[in-house]
Amino acid sequence: MATTTTSAATVPVFLHGARGMLAGEFLRLLELHPGLALAAALSREPGVELHRHLGGDLRASDPSTAARALSEHLARGERAVLVLALPHGESARAWLALRSELGPRSDALFVLDLSADFRLRDPELHRATYGHAHPSAAELARFAYGLPELRRDTLRGARRVAAPGCFATAMQLAVLPAAEAHLLALDRPWILNGITGSSGSGNEPKPGTHHPHRHGNLWAYSVGGHRHEAELAQALAPLGPLPELAFVAHSGPFARGIHLGAALPLARRIDTGEARALFAERYRDEPFVEVLDPESGPSTPDLRSVTGSNRVQLGVAVQGSVLHVLVTLDNLVKGGAGQGIQCLNLMLGFAETAGLPRAGLGVA
Repeated sequence: MATTTTSAATVPVFLHGARGMLAGEFLRLLELHPGLALAAALSREPGVELHRHLGGDLRASDPSTAARALSEHLARGERAVLVLALPHGESARAWLALRSELGPRSDALFVLDLSADFRLRDPELHRATYGHAHPSAAELARFAYGLPELRRDTLRGARRVAAPGCFATAMQLAVLPAAEAHLLALDRPWILNGITGSSGSGNEPKPGTHHPHRHGNLWAYSVGGHRHEAELAQALAPLGPLPELAFVAHSGPFARGIHLGAALPLARRIDTGEARALFAERYRDEPFVEVLDPESGPSTPDLRSVTGSNRVQLGVAVQGSVLHVLVTLDNLVKGGAGQGIQCLNLMLGFAETAGLPRAGLGVA
C-alpha cells in the first residue's frame, strides 16, 4: 500500500525520503504513536517496496497524489506534518520547492527535518561547517533546534524544527550541565571521543560501512574536525567565551548505538559525588535521560541498555582536575527518528513520551 488511512483523531504524516534507514526507523516508531499516522511515504522511485521489516506491503506513494492530499488537508484547516528524511543538502531544496508550491498554506504545516540542513542558525557557520552556502539563509532562523533537553520551551507549538545530529545530541547532553554551571575551565581543550554504529552511515553500502570491513574493526574518521562540533558550539555560545573543542569520531563494529566519552577540564576541584548530583539535578525531570547512580547499579553506561529505545544513559566521574562524562544512546532513535517524534509531540501538544520506547533491547 502507498498510504495509510488516517482518522479524525490522528494527524497525518507525509514522509519524504522514505527509503532511507532513518525513515525506516521513523516508520517503525510511528506504528506505536496514538496520535500520528502515515499518510504518504515518498521516494525517488514511486511504487517501490519500502522496509520489509515493518511487516506490511508498504510502497512509495505517488508524488502528485500525496501533494494533492497534503494541500487538501491544509485547505480544510486541518493539521498535517511534513517529515524530511532526505540526504543532507536535499532536504532544504525539497522544502523550498514545496513551500513555493503550497504558497501561504505552507505556514500552517508542521515541518520536521531529520537532516543537517536547518540545524545551524548562522549562515556563515553553516557555510564553514558544510562547505557551501545555504540555499535560503533566511529560512535558518525559522527552524527551532530540536533538542528537548536544551530548548523544550521553543519546541512547544513550533511549526518548523530541525532535529540534532546523533553525535551532537550525545555531546550536548554530556557537556551542558557542567558548562551551564560554569564548572569547566576555558583555557584547556574539552576533549570528546565518540564511537558510532554502521547505521549512522545510511542505507547505501560503502567501503567503510560494508560489514566485512566493519566487523571486528575500529577506526577514527573526521580527525581534525567533525561537523557536529558546530552544534555543540552553537549551544555553548550563549554561555560566554567558547573553549577549544576537540572531538574525534570512530566507526564501531556494531550496527546501532553511540558511545561517547568527554574529558572536560575543571575550573575548580569537586568530587564525583558533587558532579553526579549536578547532572542528576539538571536531568531530574527529563523522561529520557538516566544519570547512573553507582550506589544502586552500574556507574558506566552500555549500548545494549539503550539500543532500540529513546533513552540516554549517562555516567559521571572525576579524576583529579578532569570531569569524565560517558553517554550511550541509540543513534537511530534518540539520535534520530525517536528524537524527531519527541519534537513532534511537543510541536503538536501530545504527551512528550507518546509512541517512544524507554526499554532497550537488552540482547541484540
